[in-house]
Amino acid sequence: MEIMTNNIAIITAGGSGTRLLGDVKKQFRELCGIPILIRTADLFFSSPLIHRLIITSPEEDVEYCEAMIRSYFGDVAKPWIVMGGGIERQDSIFGALQACPGDTDYVFIHDAVRPFISLALLEKLYEAVIEYKAVIPAAPPKHTIKTVDSERVAYTLDRKKLIQAYTPQVFDFRLILKCYQKAYQRGLVGTDDASIVELCGYPVHYLISSDLNLKITDETDLLLARLIIEKNIVI
Repeated sequence: MEIMTNNIAIITAGGSGTRLLGDVKKQFRELCGIPILIRTADLFFSSPLIHRLIITSPEEDVEYCEAMIRSYFGDVAKPWIVMGGGIERQDSIFGALQACPGDTDYVFIHDAVRPFISLALLEKLYEAVIEYKAVIPAAPPKHTIKTVDSERVAYTLDRKKLIQAYTPQVFDFRLILKCYQKAYQRGLVGTDDASIVELCGYPVHYLISSDLNLKITDETDLLLARLIIEKNIVI
């Protein structure tokens, strides 16, 4: 694939990881001998689609994070920086977007604790974002989803109209930056980057992808992640 654009990956590793017990934050926790963040970053360092990486980290861990990346990837030709994150994920992403060069075309925004994505998925998302300007990977839910009111079920949602949103979420750089600027001006808060774009009135498209695009948040997720690696399950 011929790449005619300048693309940046923003990897969000700024979380405190309180739901995964232990002294090490989940993004730095080892998964089968390799830190989760490194497993995630490796794909973006390897992909010809990505020209630069920005990793957001807890402010107190910036130097630790830099040393970890340097120890695994050495003096790679692909530029990268680690930035201290904000109070919320949204603050970290906005800071990273403001640090992108002005000639950036597309940004791939990805959770550091989702190590199971593929080069093929990046290519499909890239092809889609050129056409649609905002695209996310997703999968249909397998369970019945209900809304609740206090201790009672309120009603059941139609699964045919639901998807589970994953990352990397990919955007035209000028669009996502404009939407984040509007969000801060209006006091809007989104649960993911796509929701910021939606709140600003722009359409977001989705691609159905593997539901093993696992976000490691607790011990159950960590166990499943180990099995995926040990059994060499193809995502």
